[in-house]
Amino acid sequence: MPEMRHHTLMTWEHGHVRAAVLQLNEGTAEIMGVAAAPVHGIGGTNLPDVERWYIGGERALTQAEEMTAHSSSRKVVPDDVTMCIPSEVTRDLPVTVSQRRRNAKRPISLEEMAALLRRGYRTAQDRAQDQGYSASEDIVCGCLTRLTVDGQSVLDPIGLYGEAVEAQLCFFLAPVVWIRALEAVAARLELALTSIVPHHMAYAAPLGEPEALMVLLDEDHSLMALVRNGRIEWTARAPVGAGKMLQGATEDFNLSSPQHIALLMRAYRAGQLREDFEETLARAFWRELRHWMTALAEQAQRAASVQHFPPRLFFFDVPRAVPEARLSLETPFWERCLPFGRCPEVLEMETSNVRNVLDWTSRAGGPAFLLLRSAAHHIARVYAPSHALERLLIEMIHWRRAAAKHPSRRGR
Repeated sequence: MPEMRHHTLMTWEHGHVRAAVLQLNEGTAEIMGVAAAPVHGIGGTNLPDVERWYIGGERALTQAEEMTAHSSSRKVVPDDVTMCIPSEVTRDLPVTVSQRRRNAKRPISLEEMAALLRRGYRTAQDRAQDQGYSASEDIVCGCLTRLTVDGQSVLDPIGLYGEAVEAQLCFFLAPVVWIRALEAVAARLELALTSIVPHHMAYAAPLGEPEALMVLLDEDHSLMALVRNGRIEWTARAPVGAGKMLQGATEDFNLSSPQHIALLMRAYRAGQLREDFEETLARAFWRELRHWMTALAEQAQRAASVQHFPPRLFFFDVPRAVPEARLSLETPFWERCLPFGRCPEVLEMETSNVRNVLDWTSRAGGPAFLLLRSAAHHIARVYAPSHALERLLIEMIHWRRAAAKHPSRRGR
């Protein structure tokens, strides 16, 4: 894969699409332009609408490209794009593959590792078929979670010596109808679609801990993932999100709309409710929070099959609707839900903690841009000179059609 200098990023989120133009340099990403446009119907309950998505994508992308002239000496219009899609439309498939080496006295080569990664990809394809994943889905991306040489964890095995190499990988599947829709949108935008990345894979990228948990609370669902050095090892999903928790907590008040629920919760948090109303709501809210934590823990134990969980946890409330959720993860109730070993430390995920991403526009700050900046971190890492294995993994996943190259946007 040739050196990537500029890259376009598009994040498809609930209600809108964001576009950013990135300049890549030795593992860093500089945001040269960024914009958003409304797009309705993005999520697990809606089928892709190519025309609607194209209109929103073109609007956001054009504005982002125009902005680059203010942060660069010229307008920057990349030909390649990575697109991020909602986690609820994707599935995760962890696999482990190992190889006994013929000659332990020879250093491990890039060709050996490429062969091992290809075997991991084929294993994932076979397992997906065995587990009943239909022809309506395909693997869109993967990450290399852990590498060991003779049982010892290493960050990069190239040049090392050993008798056996093992790779733990996690692959992500998406509906073919989504893949084809994104390809069609990219073609109409005159971009080459190089990668499709689930939201949770992007969110995990800046988490550089050797081992940590990540919890994402979304509107209609939640997920927990084990993250090693910014890469997902496994994911647990629970069908309980912010909306369901708030509805359950306020059902005794017979409210008719999400707006009325939001007003009630605002009054509750400000201490403006009558004492008996406040007590009733507090009891119901704590019940819903316990239900959420229990559901998440049950799914995590099924996904993990381990005896302990790391006590450091990174949390993000995507719709920013339930600040109490993070606080509930610091309670003895949550500590008893999973075998942590000690009281878990809960850290809020913030844009300020996303390393190696520079924002020259000063417009990509705050919680709303955490996904975009995390995805920019992922792209910068993939195209860094020292991450050849991750680029190989992108190249070998064959969902991309071998179609003729699309016209370049640079003529615009």
